[in-house]
Amino acid sequence: MPAAVWTGRNATPEQAAVDITTALADELALTATPLSTILPAESTGTPAGSLLPPRPRLSGMPAPTHCFLYIDAQSPRPFELRASVLTGRSGIRRSLGLGHLWYAVPLTPPVPSPLELSVPGGGAPGHFEGDPAVAGRLNGNTPLLDAARALTPATAGPDRNHTWQAASRLAIEPLPEGSVLRVQTLHRPTARAWSLGSRAVLDFAARVESSLG
Repeated sequence: MPAAVWTGRNATPEQAAVDITTALADELALTATPLSTILPAESTGTPAGSLLPPRPRLSGMPAPTHCFLYIDAQSPRPFELRASVLTGRSGIRRSLGLGHLWYAVPLTPPVPSPLELSVPGGGAPGHFEGDPAVAGRLNGNTPLLDAARALTPATAGPDRNHTWQAASRLAIEPLPEGSVLRVQTLHRPTARAWSLGSRAVLDFAARVESSLG
């Protein structure tokens, strides 16, 4: 199971929601925890009008999805987050664990067509593909490209001896007004607990806006 695990009496969607929203508030220095909605595993994983894509038919994770946690936040800038909560066992006890995280962040600059970070392969790192002019501008910004790669890990697991391939995605897509950054990523263990990576995602969104200016 992932590093963020709830076992025994704590293995409830409600407790996972409390801990996830608290972690989000801590990471972003919010004055209050954002509101969250628990969505069933058989749902699309998104409410009507969401900028997030519907959940995929197959999660690509090594445990079944128990539910989704959806957050629509306005601070420090508007963004949406969907966290998949997985079900499994820890020893003889039922447990829940944190799976994929999907972020959607509206951007002010428009893009003419979708751009996506390519999947690394053959020793070549990921790079932006799409409109040649816009992709070239993003690929020419080395710190920005490094940050994009850091947001999309290729493997996941509790330690080096227990890993699996993880589907990650980073795309910038046009909207009727502006564009939207969509990132599929994973939480990261920290010295004290674990991180949702929200600060890194929002910082990356600001850097994309500056680059697209």
